[in-house]
Amino acid sequence: MSPATALVFLAAAALYLSGAYPWLAPRDAGDLGVAASTLGVAHAPGYPLHALLGRAIEALLPFGHPAWRLSVLSALAGAGAAAVAFAAARRRAGVWGGLAAAAAFALSAPLWKFSLLQEKYALHALFCAALAACAEGERETVFGRARLSGLLVGLGLVNHQSLLFWLPAPLLLWKAQAERHGVPLRALAAAALPWTAAGLSLTLYTWVRGEPGTFLDTVLRRRYGTTSLFAGFQRPLADAAPGLLRHFFSGLAVPAAALALYGAARAERARLAALLAGAAGAAAFLLLTRFDASGWAARSALEPAFLAPALVVALLAGEAVASLPRPAGPLAVALLAGVAVWRPVPSHRGDFLAYDYARDLRRAVPPGGALLASGDTASFALSYDALSRPLGFEVGASRLVDGRAWLMTRRARGPVFTTGMGLEELAGLGLEPKALAPAGLVQAVGGTPPPPVLVLRRERPWETSDSYSKDVLLSYAFASYLSARLLEARGVDPGPGLDLLAVLLDPEDYRWE
Repeated sequence: MSPATALVFLAAAALYLSGAYPWLAPRDAGDLGVAASTLGVAHAPGYPLHALLGRAIEALLPFGHPAWRLSVLSALAGAGAAAVAFAAARRRAGVWGGLAAAAAFALSAPLWKFSLLQEKYALHALFCAALAACAEGERETVFGRARLSGLLVGLGLVNHQSLLFWLPAPLLLWKAQAERHGVPLRALAAAALPWTAAGLSLTLYTWVRGEPGTFLDTVLRRRYGTTSLFAGFQRPLADAAPGLLRHFFSGLAVPAAALALYGAARAERARLAALLAGAAGAAAFLLLTRFDASGWAARSALEPAFLAPALVVALLAGEAVASLPRPAGPLAVALLAGVAVWRPVPSHRGDFLAYDYARDLRRAVPPGGALLASGDTASFALSYDALSRPLGFEVGASRLVDGRAWLMTRRARGPVFTTGMGLEELAGLGLEPKALAPAGLVQAVGGTPPPPVLVLRRERPWETSDSYSKDVLLSYAFASYLSARLLEARGVDPGPGLDLLAVLLDPEDYRWE
């Protein structure tokens, strides 16, 4: 690593660490945290690479909460992605072109966001950047780079299967390399494939550490619908495509995209085709989801798909800066950095929303009870919180268990509660609204409801529009709204308070009429 590359890495790492989550982020972070701390298997497809790296960094860092240490892993991976983008662009575009690419990528909304929280997406960005960088270089290193690329493909697919949509870019770059250096493409593939198999072999971790008989279901995502994500967001493709394409192009930063267009006009045809193929893969993924992009929840689920296009924009912007007159290079870098920092800077240093949500759920369910939870934040945050102190009650994830059977079995043992499920879903479990008592964040299935739930903190994260923060706000707002509906079903007038609270907490999803 050159001194300049090291400086880019350190600058990006310092930026990300200054705003990293001190505890878990909402959604999947809790499940990935449990897998890392216990060397277990997360939700499908298991994410063994993240678990192993997470456990390693928890052991190596002698300070800070284990959840924060997982934030450090993401920060280092994101900084590594920015540094690799710098090194790749510098080869073609010089130092200022490399700095432009690094600034455009490091300060892009998706990479900045995912470098602050405990998920696998910053690692995904690092694999994308490293594959692009390895696909270009000198003839003397071509077979070594091919072997390294093979390993990166295998490990990258173990980290996140959506790497498949990026692979056309490095494959086309390698085709151009083979032609340029007069090396048979078949020989490069033969050198790479054993290393790809070696990387993919890490999937066996899921077989060794997972539950017996669930290996294929987990790796192939059978319980999660395999190729179907969040069916509630989906629409017919003809209806969803225009909105998704608008969302795709609106997600690219304007100054960087403008420079990238100029860089594309000057790029080599084969290289441009390769990079555009990688960006098109992300667009294809968005279309395959068939999400209705008008809703914030659907848009937030698509955010990781913008990492690869952001990298393409950054690399092409770097080429544009290389062709500008010398004084314009530093100005372009300053513009890219300034525009990114001008918008609200992502920071979750005081963000304990998921922590407080888990503690509020703890308060709501008495010892010896059972909670059937819908929503990843509820079940995953409770599972992670239980590592430091036993919950005292059992938690079941509604989409991973037979809800009717689970409730029936637990009702014979003690008080039972639900959370995160609407009236239709509850009715599907055989629970009539009159049989449910609202109890803050949870609903009691018969019996005496627990005391009301309190919000422990109302700090800056409550006011942000970040989708992860909104996820927790929606949980509180939905519980308030559902409490009003359950009281109405019991013939009790809830008054305006509960509905008003839902509107105040989540005005985008609830309206006061």
